[in-house]
Amino acid sequence: MFRRPFFNMIKPVRISGGRASVVVYLMLILMTMGVYGAQAKRSSAKIKFLVGTVKLMHKGKIHWQTAHFNDRVYQGDRIRTELSSRVELQMPDGSVIKINENSVFDVKEIKTPQNEHADKMSFTLWVGSLFAKFQKIVEQRQSRIIESPSAVVAVRGTQFDLQVDRNQTTTVRVYEGRVSFRSKQAAGEVFVSSNQESKVEKGKPPLPPRPFKPKRSGSMGALPKGQLLKINLSKFQFTDPVILTAGLPLRGRTIPGARVVANGQPLTVGSSGVFTGRVPVVEGLNEITVVAELNGKRQKQTVRILVNTFKPKIKLARPLTNMYTNRRDYSLSGAVFDRTPGDKVKLYINDELVTEVVGQGSFNRTIILNEGKNTIRVVAEDVSGNRTVHVEQIFLDTVKPILTITEPAQPVYVRFEPPRPPGEHTQFEQERFKQVIRGIVIDPQPSSGIKRVLVNGQEIKPNNDGSFEATIFLRRATPGRRGENRLSFIVEDMAGNILRDNSRVIIIQ
Repeated sequence: MFRRPFFNMIKPVRISGGRASVVVYLMLILMTMGVYGAQAKRSSAKIKFLVGTVKLMHKGKIHWQTAHFNDRVYQGDRIRTELSSRVELQMPDGSVIKINENSVFDVKEIKTPQNEHADKMSFTLWVGSLFAKFQKIVEQRQSRIIESPSAVVAVRGTQFDLQVDRNQTTTVRVYEGRVSFRSKQAAGEVFVSSNQESKVEKGKPPLPPRPFKPKRSGSMGALPKGQLLKINLSKFQFTDPVILTAGLPLRGRTIPGARVVANGQPLTVGSSGVFTGRVPVVEGLNEITVVAELNGKRQKQTVRILVNTFKPKIKLARPLTNMYTNRRDYSLSGAVFDRTPGDKVKLYINDELVTEVVGQGSFNRTIILNEGKNTIRVVAEDVSGNRTVHVEQIFLDTVKPILTITEPAQPVYVRFEPPRPPGEHTQFEQERFKQVIRGIVIDPQPSSGIKRVLVNGQEIKPNNDGSFEATIFLRRATPGRRGENRLSFIVEDMAGNILRDNSRVIIIQ
């Protein structure tokens, strides 16, 4: 099975003597087979399900690649799920970890008795949430651990949820079994059992376990007396785009033997009276009418759900990227749009609520800037939690550039030029009245950088150290008038601060 790839990869090595060449060729084949064999024996997890955008970064790499169904995930690999995305990993022993949207997850260690003569698994959930269902372990040498930036969960065969928020607060919720739960930065350990939850805040010990009411998918409660239909719908807003293609999962209870339809589409009714099915929906507000019929008795129930998969869009009146200004008060304006009909959008600037619009609207806010770089974060969030974040940079520089003239050194410089000899050519006459101007420009901190330097209207490009040199022509003296030449310097930085200097004079006598 390895013949074709190995012979394509290996090139013959020429050594004097036919036998030596053959020996080297065979050694290379055996070495390559050994490497491939070692890789094949590495323990790994397998992607058994995914939806949306899931990225995978292999150990030692720096670039993300798109994950696919049946991909192998090895020790040292990292997984990232984006909005409305999920991925399910199956471990060598049959355990399952389901990683939810907006999560970052590392596979730290996977070792099996068959390949590494050990039975250990450890993982890190940096942010986001997951559901784990581990097989029961029966020996002390077996180890199953999931860490977060603030806590450690040691598993002994159980089902639980783990969530890590942006503040590194870790919450564990156990549905079946028992876990050990401790903080990384503080002393203390608790044991969380079935139908209990606990929490660890960064730098604090875990909270005592407390009970919670689990949501059991198969338990919908009995029907009230005389009722034929009960719909079990836990939420009425959906942001996952999958629902548009797969349909809305609908569950409920009726009397066994009844016929149930949703918007005219038959649903599957089990022997216990639990009905299930998927109903097509569209973007925006959907009205679903469910009808149950049995022995001439008919009951109808209507539910409304909002499918909102569109993120709001932000458009600024003027872009801020790499922008410089010398005004402390900056007026930021723009518009926000949302394609979902009737959707409400809240707009925040630097975590401060600015406005709330329906569908679309404009905004304006004056921001007081600090000297130097300022980060402006604009966030639009709709009622369903879809968010768009726009981050820009603006640089405030209120300090004018500094100009130093090194030649001529005096503010008033007098040059004595005797009359030209008779018959001197005009070109040499002009050369006599040239003057070299030298100086240095500095843009003090916070420095936005020098934009331009003008000497008597002539633009000069300074050197990297700020020094510059310019040559100008002077006006000579005429009978009844001195040859007075006033120098004009204009230095402007990128933020618009302008230094003007007209104080220097060169007099020709």
